[in-house]
Amino acid sequence: MALINVTDGAQAKLTLGNTAPDSDGLITNGLVVPFVQDITVNATPGTVRYSTLDSTSSSAFTTVNENSISLNLLVDEQIMFGNAALTTNSVALNGLFDTSVSKEEIFFSVAVTGTGTTGDINITGKGFIGGLAPTASIDGAVFLSPCEIIVNGELTKNVES
Repeated sequence: MALINVTDGAQAKLTLGNTAPDSDGLITNGLVVPFVQDITVNATPGTVRYSTLDSTSSSAFTTVNENSISLNLLVDEQIMFGNAALTTNSVALNGLFDTSVSKEEIFFSVAVTGTGTTGDINITGKGFIGGLAPTASIDGAVFLSPCEIIVNGELTKNVES
């Protein structure tokens, strides 16, 4: 079995953009979110359960997928609040906070097995940034924040060629 080792920094990399090409981890306009502590790709179909009188067990069927990307990150000033010098990608220009407040649809890519090598796998899609809640405590010298990308549509697996 081939394990995916995320400790080298090339895997589990989240890239955001206001266009699909900008969210490609290989393009310089993409906003690579640094300091990601953990990331979860949720590809979950909805379900409906029902019971019938002729069975001792319930039955189920699936409905539409409820997809999301959730992560926790160390808050970086330019990532959270934008960088005025990065005008080609509005997510980089405005930052995660203003992109979430303005409800701008974004494109994303999560590198699963790395980027830049033939055969590398990434998961892409589009959606909306939500769930930002930067927190600080006396025990920590930095702000940490959860973040969620509420996927609008389906997740797509891509293999680099």
